[in-house]
Amino acid sequence: MYHDLANSLDHVTLTYVRGVSPADVVARFGGDITTFAPMSVEKVARTQSWGSEGVTLAAVASLGEWTLIVDNNMVGFYDGMVESLSAGTRVVAHYLQDITGIYYFHWVEDGRTEVGFYGEDGFVINEQMVMPDQMPATFAPILARSDAQFPGMPEINVGPVFMWAEDLTGITMTPRLLEELTFVGGPISPVRPE
Repeated sequence: MYHDLANSLDHVTLTYVRGVSPADVVARFGGDITTFAPMSVEKVARTQSWGSEGVTLAAVASLGEWTLIVDNNMVGFYDGMVESLSAGTRVVAHYLQDITGIYYFHWVEDGRTEVGFYGEDGFVINEQMVMPDQMPATFAPILARSDAQFPGMPEINVGPVFMWAEDLTGITMTPRLLEELTFVGGPISPVRPE
């Protein structure tokens, strides 16, 4: 399941935001949801650029108390953007680009990055690279579960990143769920906080 999911999400960022409506998430990312139209994740993944410079194509859907935003420009990793978006809540984001082996993951809680994983550096906490055995107590059982399921330190896109997101959001992402969600999409113009 995870292999198919990773293939369908190549060059796509999934950002989960708890307790913020899709309209508010879009507004925080510099868009206007009234200009959005029904759109598939596949269209976001296939569209390499959108409109003028600084404009990104994104799609949003509601999943219970979570809003999922899908974009093709790593907006979920812009410096300061997700920290601002997470004010008073939790944000979990991951980006996969198989062709270059770039994989990013982070969990941000009320403006503070709790755990990050960056392909070139591995795990990062408080801007310091850490080894898996140095995980905080809040993330250690999550990592242990993915290690048990995927032994031997595979690339995180082969499954671990989806398990980490599941444990932090309660959402089991599957190809079928992505197909069944009602997404609306359109342009966003993220402005990085000063």
